[in-house]
Amino acid sequence: MRERLTAIIAIILLVFLIGASYWYAMKTSLGTLRYVPSDKSPDFIATGATVISFDENGVAKTRLRAKEFQHFSDDSMTMVEPQATTVSPNEPVSHAQAKTGFTNDAGATFLFEGDVVVTRDASGSNPAIRLETQSMHVDTDTNRFETDDVVHIYSGRDKAVGTGMIFDNMQRTVELRSRVTTVIEPREGSGNLLPSSR
Repeated sequence: MRERLTAIIAIILLVFLIGASYWYAMKTSLGTLRYVPSDKSPDFIATGATVISFDENGVAKTRLRAKEFQHFSDDSMTMVEPQATTVSPNEPVSHAQAKTGFTNDAGATFLFEGDVVVTRDASGSNPAIRLETQSMHVDTDTNRFETDDVVHIYSGRDKAVGTGMIFDNMQRTVELRSRVTTVIEPREGSGNLLPSSR
């Protein structure tokens, strides 16, 4: 009986020694374990968030909202259903929205893709403008919108379609690059635009 008791105590001490050794080994190996970011996995994910950019005077410049943001260690960010709005007080207000968005320069420029719609509010005698395309490069610093895709433009009752475009919201200009078709509706009181042939 005494030999059995000695054997049981020895087994208990041995199991305790094995358990303590395992615990110390895990504690030291996990203590030096560090997170190494991967290009494929996001640093953080934010849902339903709004990001506001300010100029050097602290005045709001752009507001970016998305259903989901994914930020990566290389400072790139993907967005689901992004909506960007210029909010600077002395500039025409413009809005851009798409199915997805991407930036790799901390939000200075964006690439919007999938059912992109850009609008500029009416101001003074200038009617509202609506642009529709499949991809759009948005530069928030210069307030320019560019695409190489087919774009449909609506300004009041006038319409234009072209391939490739630069829309400068500050200068209030639109440049279509190729395959342009434009329909300009006569204004009230303008009479006939073409002389009648008799």
